[in-house]
Amino acid sequence: MSQPDFSQQYAEPTGDPWPDLRAQPRSFFKAPLCNNLDELNADVAFIGMPFDQGTFGRPGARFGPDAVRDAPRAYPYTDPSGRQAEAEGFFDIDAGDELLRGITMADCGNVTTIPSDVLHNFDKLTRAVSRVVERGAFPVVVGGDHAITFPVVRGLGRFAPLNIVHFDAHLDYSHDYQGALQTHGSPIRRCRELPFVHHITSVGIRTARRQPYEEALEHGSLIITTNRFRELGPAGVAELVPQGENLYLTFDIDVMDPSQAPGTGTPEIGGLFYQEARECLAALVSRNNLIGFDLVEVAPPYDSSEITAQLGARLIVDILAARFPSKPAQGAGG
Repeated sequence: MSQPDFSQQYAEPTGDPWPDLRAQPRSFFKAPLCNNLDELNADVAFIGMPFDQGTFGRPGARFGPDAVRDAPRAYPYTDPSGRQAEAEGFFDIDAGDELLRGITMADCGNVTTIPSDVLHNFDKLTRAVSRVVERGAFPVVVGGDHAITFPVVRGLGRFAPLNIVHFDAHLDYSHDYQGALQTHGSPIRRCRELPFVHHITSVGIRTARRQPYEEALEHGSLIITTNRFRELGPAGVAELVPQGENLYLTFDIDVMDPSQAPGTGTPEIGGLFYQEARECLAALVSRNNLIGFDLVEVAPPYDSSEITAQLGARLIVDILAARFPSKPAQGAGG
């Protein structure tokens, strides 16, 4: 019996000595970096907000943006061989096709935050979001604690009237805490005070104090607890949400069950699971004009095996894929 010839396997390689060594940015889904918003030219723009000065409990959400940047190893925006095939998308085995094919994305970096200067930090975030939408891009803001949602929404006044759907274990509707207005317990109340915000729906709520709860109802909010979510189902929840011209989603990762998202500052037992959350998000996007969203409260210090950051990254892909259907592949007939 002849023996296999391994000579070629052990031969000295020839050709280009640096064929596949190309630096890739530390960015959301390895999207190209944009260091100047005046030069932004993309369908989707990511902004990181490393801020957790609004947190009452365990800090750590300031590290959320970079954790989510590092998480999506399975979802590289560019071709893994380094050929820089622009916006070729992410192959999804269930769809049997690429998601987000032809959708351009850019990572606009983190908003610089100055300790103890909360209002100035929030002003910078509002200006960044406003500039992104002026450039015609879809803003995705990754926090950071939930206090950042108010300055984000404040930069979206051109989308009046604006409906908000708020996924969270907590109602976040307290007026203040000992006089402090900008905490992660008050962002939805602050958004309610914006003149262009129309309707607010809070989904997945499992804990609330009586006064904020009654005030939210009095102000017209729709509150869907986790138990009610399961009674209605993901599509039924989406159908309850009033339809409007424009929709903004704010997604606090602690709406998820801690078994799936342990890496957050204020986990609550009995939350949503990935499949039902994804189905509800997709149904909401299909019924409304989604103009932006945020993902908040990913806290890497408490994240076992980085599963929470991975979940957050996957949810970002899911929301964007629902909002931006893939474009035909190059060379496909039309």
